[in-house]
Amino acid sequence: MNKVFYPRIAMINLRNNGRTYVPYLLTCILSTAMFYVICSLSLNPDLDTMLGGGYMRTLLQMGTWIVGFFVIIFLFYTNSFLMKRRKKEFGVFNILGMEKRHISKVIAYETLFTALVSLLAGISLGIVLERLLYYALGAMMAGGGALTFNISVEGIRTTLILFAIIHLLIFLSSRWQIRLANPIQLLHGSSYGEREPKARWLMALLGLISLGAGYAIAVLTKNPLNALLLFFVAVLLVIIGTYLLFTSGSIAVLKLLKRNRRYYYKPTHFINTSTMMYRMKQNAAGLAAICILSTMVLVTISTTVSLYMGRNDMVTSMYPREICSNSTAAENAPAVQDAFAQSTRALGLEIKNPIAGRSRSLNVISVDGSYEDAPASVSSGEVVAVSLVPLLDYNSTFGTNFQLASGEALAYPTGNFVLSDTVTLGGQAVHIAQRLDESPYIGSGNYTAITGLILVVPDEEATSLYRAMGGTQEQFAYSAAFDVDATPEQIAALQEDLWTRLNGICGIYARSELYTEWNAMYGSFLFLGIFLGCLFLMATVLIIYYKQISEGYEDHDRFRIMQQVGMSRKEVKRAINKQILLVFFLPLLMAALHMVFAFEIICNMLLVFGMVNRLLFFGCTAVTFLIFAAAYVVVYRITARTYYRLVEA
Repeated sequence: MNKVFYPRIAMINLRNNGRTYVPYLLTCILSTAMFYVICSLSLNPDLDTMLGGGYMRTLLQMGTWIVGFFVIIFLFYTNSFLMKRRKKEFGVFNILGMEKRHISKVIAYETLFTALVSLLAGISLGIVLERLLYYALGAMMAGGGALTFNISVEGIRTTLILFAIIHLLIFLSSRWQIRLANPIQLLHGSSYGEREPKARWLMALLGLISLGAGYAIAVLTKNPLNALLLFFVAVLLVIIGTYLLFTSGSIAVLKLLKRNRRYYYKPTHFINTSTMMYRMKQNAAGLAAICILSTMVLVTISTTVSLYMGRNDMVTSMYPREICSNSTAAENAPAVQDAFAQSTRALGLEIKNPIAGRSRSLNVISVDGSYEDAPASVSSGEVVAVSLVPLLDYNSTFGTNFQLASGEALAYPTGNFVLSDTVTLGGQAVHIAQRLDESPYIGSGNYTAITGLILVVPDEEATSLYRAMGGTQEQFAYSAAFDVDATPEQIAALQEDLWTRLNGICGIYARSELYTEWNAMYGSFLFLGIFLGCLFLMATVLIIYYKQISEGYEDHDRFRIMQQVGMSRKEVKRAINKQILLVFFLPLLMAALHMVFAFEIICNMLLVFGMVNRLLFFGCTAVTFLIFAAAYVVVYRITARTYYRLVEA
């Protein structure tokens, strides 16, 4: 045959099957663009210098793996629908004299053309979308966005390799289906329904175990650093569990419903149960993808919105006053106070709300119920930070008049520390006289996300308890802070003057400077979260639309037969409504369940970023879910019309 014969046939086929191929091509393009954008973001070099950029890179890399995983499932799902619709066409070719190897060549050229167009258009679209992202981010941050745009060569290379492999595997899968089928099967391929699947109880059980394990990790992981490390493990387990339950678990449930004669032998129940059972294996991949992508939308947007809304509270908790200082030696206290007085006087400023105090801090681990000095080799997830504040300093700073007996303490737990009535430090039991509502630690960097315990103890016991735990530092640390009414320029000048006068004997920090840094960081987080959430939402909408089309084609003849055997149009419509509601709202309910169990581990992850306000995160999650559910309903109603037109045509 002529060398251009197969390419010409492939082009004609693509043009003639535009109604089914255009959505598939758009799917490939959007999938490519989505993967490139998140991959490029994870490789952005500005993350290395951005506050919190390391954590952000880790999350983006996790997202890259998850998006890549679902792209594979999604494209195979859409291609399987495409192949089923075209088997009749390939059967005609076979009967007219084309051998299967010739049909395979046609499919190879179709796959090649699709791959070339989708890769070129997808990467170009991804670059444009990423460019728009950075433009909008810069505008949002008043021209001071923390990330700058660059075309990621490594991101392009990774995208090309992944999607080249995916298209190759799709071609091999299609070729294998053609080789195994005989001409009659090909001719009637689109008419063949799914065989009734078996109830694979073992797979369903594995799905429950996997989902349960993911939920257990999410609920039981308390340490913020461990939460960040184990989150990806929990996500993978939940993905596997979701897929297995939608495939094997749903079939097992439908089998049980079929055995219930009172339920099954009713017209609408009979139709819905039978239809769902015969096609559930194919439906499962799409439903699982919708569920997981919906969860990703909720997680991405709710976390970034809560971080952005809570950024000022986080800064205030870390820096109790506008100017804060930390010194490792309490003997520097006179020099620090003198520098404060001289610098403010030189700049014509006034010290307001001054606070100062000593403390001793040590990283420890729990050994047989007693907290001891942590060795260097211990995992960071096991470390607990304990700070001891003398009672005299606490009463002086906060204007209180607490009295403590020997062996008593006031306590303020941080992070996920579980406070009991008695705490053992280096073998010495300390009774908790009262739990404090406000942190007694006044130094800068009051990072309440760290799992630990701040104790106010009698003055003479601050040193003895520190020694008992294994501490070796001779001096108390000293912290001092104050507020000042000044312009940003005056604050910068004050900070510089203090640095000069103190000559490096302590750190000097300005809260307003941190406000600026965190506004940039969490503004970037917010915009990226909304952008990625929109990408995931777009993928979700595309899956729903494609699923409605595939369901409409498959149900058209089936429901026409039902009308011919006596069912009214109203009964058919009612059966359709029940089936669609069940199929398309089940992933939304499952996504809500995932969010309920993920709440604890996400809160712990947010602690790493300084976010301690759980109520704020809960509110952001609830509002995000309501908005997403409303959008989901709108998409359902729009795509359902397409389904009804196909079924009733």
